[in-house]
Amino acid sequence: MPHEFRRDYLYLADIIDSARTVARWLADRGGQWDEDEILRNAVLRQLSVVGEAASCLSDDVRGRLPDISWREIRGFRNVAVHAYFSLDWAVVHEVATVNLPDMAPKVLALLRAEDPAIAAKFAAEDDGPDADAGNGQDG
Repeated sequence: MPHEFRRDYLYLADIIDSARTVARWLADRGGQWDEDEILRNAVLRQLSVVGEAASCLSDDVRGRLPDISWREIRGFRNVAVHAYFSLDWAVVHEVATVNLPDMAPKVLALLRAEDPAIAAKFAAEDDGPDADAGNGQDG
């Protein structure tokens, strides 16, 4: 669906879905990060979804969350998709375990304030992508 027909808050929901998916995968298998090529690539795919969703958000919505580095998120997605050969997996891991868990609760708070109907999808879950933001990671 072309993004002009899709509401901003659906993109916010995509960000939350991806953040929660990454958190779940890392909680289950994060200790295998260096050895698990499938895990690394699956996490990278979800981070690319976050970057694409961030790119599709209106300036108005991004402006409501000024402490999120939207430009960096979009830039990360561009590197992941277009300069994949130069990826640093340590950076990918940091984005997945530090930046994304920090961002997701802020996005969810905005979604709950602006579109409770869409946010209701997340009502049964906690306020972040995972209650333990570090996901059991040592790094």
